[in-house]
Amino acid sequence: MSVFQIYKKDEHLQRAKGLLNSDNPAKHVYACLELRFCIEAIVYQKLLHGIDSLPNTIVETWRPNKALKMLVEFDNLTASDCTVEVNLPNSLELPKSNWMLLGEQKLPSVRWLDKTYHKLGNFLHLVEPKNAANAKSKNTKEEVRDIAEQLEEYVRNNFLVSFNNIDIKQCPVCKQDIAFSLQKARDGETHRCSNRECRATFTVKVDNSNKNITLNCNTYDVKCQRCNSDIVVSEFTVRNLEIFSCRACGAKYIPKGKYEFALLPES
Repeated sequence: MSVFQIYKKDEHLQRAKGLLNSDNPAKHVYACLELRFCIEAIVYQKLLHGIDSLPNTIVETWRPNKALKMLVEFDNLTASDCTVEVNLPNSLELPKSNWMLLGEQKLPSVRWLDKTYHKLGNFLHLVEPKNAANAKSKNTKEEVRDIAEQLEEYVRNNFLVSFNNIDIKQCPVCKQDIAFSLQKARDGETHRCSNRECRATFTVKVDNSNKNITLNCNTYDVKCQRCNSDIVVSEFTVRNLEIFSCRACGAKYIPKGKYEFALLPES
């Protein structure tokens, strides 16, 4: 099934515009929700298009701003605005005319998407108790209408450029799926797991002969003193005396290190 049938961004935008035409402030709040759905549909169309190997754990758990940021890291060209044209050259020189337009991809920038997605989310919450006394009435309708107009250009477009050469691996510590661009991965480079509860550091090993990536991470296995569950701790966490936690019960730990030094004899 086409990604354009799974995620119908235009329907969310039209529902939002209909709600904004009302004079009822409560409907303006629901318009914010529909616009967030619209943003999600725009990004998830891109995320799923042409990436059959991308696991559902990334699609289902990552917020749109995180997903688009991930795609930009893969390939900034295919994750941003671009125009695709073709030509049939009769020589080795680049033709100056007779180009045929195949389509134009329109995607919001990560910065705009991040700011807008969170702004819409703020309209979905009540004022915090500590700020309730000084709270000002929100002009939700006008601010949200501006966002709806900006989303129009991204909704009109249904042309997407696909990604290729993507490898999916699991974090050696927490087993979370991590996507890598085979074109950008470099042998020996280090990465940190994007899971905030893990943040393990691992080394990337690239095998160019079969286009495969392996992740190496030295770990220690310890028992949780509260629930007796196994905890896998990366060497990087221990060496840097960083706090780590048990995934079963949430108990937090901090490593303790003892360092000494000795004078080397003269050669």
